[in-house]
Amino acid sequence: MHKKKEMLFKNMSDFADASGNLHLLEIGVGPGTNFQFYPPNSHVTCMDYNPNFRNVLLENMAQNTHLQYFVVGFAEDISSVPDGSVDVVVGTLVLCSVNNAQAVLKEVLRVLRLVSQRAKTTE
Repeated sequence: MHKKKEMLFKNMSDFADASGNLHLLEIGVGPGTNFQFYPPNSHVTCMDYNPNFRNVLLENMAQNTHLQYFVVGFAEDISSVPDGSVDVVVGTLVLCSVNNAQAVLKEVLRVLRLVSQRAKTTE
């Protein structure tokens, strides 16, 4: 599985903004098993409905300095993430466990930055 995930995530840096920063949202982050696959220029917002993962994620933040925030909430409502603010959304084993997959995908589209906006961003 490790090799498959490496292949899945290997081109993630291609979605970075003009400064080379990659703003990423992971929904259903759990204990953070995907963190090792994120490029070093990633700025990651983590989201999970289970607040008990917070302590594990805070420990992981010390080892993964690219982790920025942990948001407790359901993938169907990620209103705490602004429109067009992330370059990549990751959700592993999420759509099979939500109440409304269509609502999740609608939220994902809302928070994703358009390609034309990505080229102009210099944060």
